[in-house]
Amino acid sequence: MKLNILLSLVLSVFCQFLVAGNQKQTIGKEQLRQILETDVELNRLYSNTYHKLLSRMEDDGYLPESLTGAYKGMYPRTVGAYTLLMIETGHYREAELTLNYVFDAMAAHDEIFVPHVVGKEEGRGTIIDDQYQSDAHAHMILGWARLALARGDSQFEKDTWPYVKKLMNRLCDRTLFLYGGWSIEPGLVRAVTFEHSRDGRMWDAFDLLTQSFVGAALTEMIKIADKHGDSRQSSVWREKEKILSEGINKHLVVERDGMPTYAEMFIPNGDGGNPYMGMGWVCFSPIAAGWEGVGHQVMKNTMAYMENHYLQATGGIKWMPTDIYPDGVFVNEVIGKGIGWELDFARAEANYERVNEILQLIKASNVGKFIYMEFAWLEGNGFTRNSKIRKTDVDNAMNNSQWVSRDAGNGEQNTWFCWAMARLRKSVGLPAEPAVHG
Repeated sequence: MKLNILLSLVLSVFCQFLVAGNQKQTIGKEQLRQILETDVELNRLYSNTYHKLLSRMEDDGYLPESLTGAYKGMYPRTVGAYTLLMIETGHYREAELTLNYVFDAMAAHDEIFVPHVVGKEEGRGTIIDDQYQSDAHAHMILGWARLALARGDSQFEKDTWPYVKKLMNRLCDRTLFLYGGWSIEPGLVRAVTFEHSRDGRMWDAFDLLTQSFVGAALTEMIKIADKHGDSRQSSVWREKEKILSEGINKHLVVERDGMPTYAEMFIPNGDGGNPYMGMGWVCFSPIAAGWEGVGHQVMKNTMAYMENHYLQATGGIKWMPTDIYPDGVFVNEVIGKGIGWELDFARAEANYERVNEILQLIKASNVGKFIYMEFAWLEGNGFTRNSKIRKTDVDNAMNNSQWVSRDAGNGEQNTWFCWAMARLRKSVGLPAEPAVHG
């Protein structure tokens, strides 16, 4: 068994070497910097999106999700990501305010789980939708923990640490973190309402997104527990992080092209469960969380496999489908956060050629818009939103299709786009925060 794993890893590294050797890097770091400095369209999109995210947050921390009315209220899942963005650009006070708005709304309604949607009535936080989403719960904790670590000791951290510690323990107790000796316990956190783009519905699954954000939250909360001298708590969380990593390795890593890659979800079936073999933006989740339950090579393999098999080109623009089905069919859409996560991966790997391809997709899929979209699709020649297509459709019938987008200003997608752009700009020596565009 160990020999097979070793051979698989050797093959994986060799394949990566061959791919890298065949890539012709025509864009270097300095050229990328020049693009980021001089591309007016890209700079306008980033600046408008970022500064609208800043200005839309009210003085008390209330952060409306949508500018178009497509979504009501404020989404804690977005707040977690927004906090990570505010850390990148140094706006710690804004991050604190919006986190605290959710905490106050929860406390006022005796909520023990982070709710799906928070609202505002008569100047106070309310709960619009108390549906529990494990990943949203983890997003909030991760944002809080990274903020605490980024700025050092603060009164906010002191006041909220006992509360957030309880939230972390609730997230990884055995209500939904199913570990043990039974076949229904894979050592993963169950998301009974995973809000997926796939088929436009909720999924009951052990998805990679939830595991990545829970693992990241545990890692950061361990550091804070140690800082507060709570060795008993940090020991408990270390053990749970270990169980989670083992669960990911066992149930969310599958072989493709002879290489270990991520599965998008592990689906409970009343017994042992089954990996879901479709792919898409969920497979990029470790990038967003900044945490990998297994070695980084698995993420590299996953991205290489998706680029080799599913990266499409239409009108000279390369795009990765939002959702790819197990039979190889995929949708003619791109999702805002998925693009951001791909961009951050390419940045981290210093693949500047791929970075530039993604920047061109960002401009093409947001054409005619001044604020970043929620998602976009290729329309025309009989294809409309969320059409299921194959490579032959892209090659034979879609070259004249046009990009159409919806919900410009969507909080979650905008935040992840800006987070990736901030990190990209910092990596080439530019300010993370864009100038206000005239």
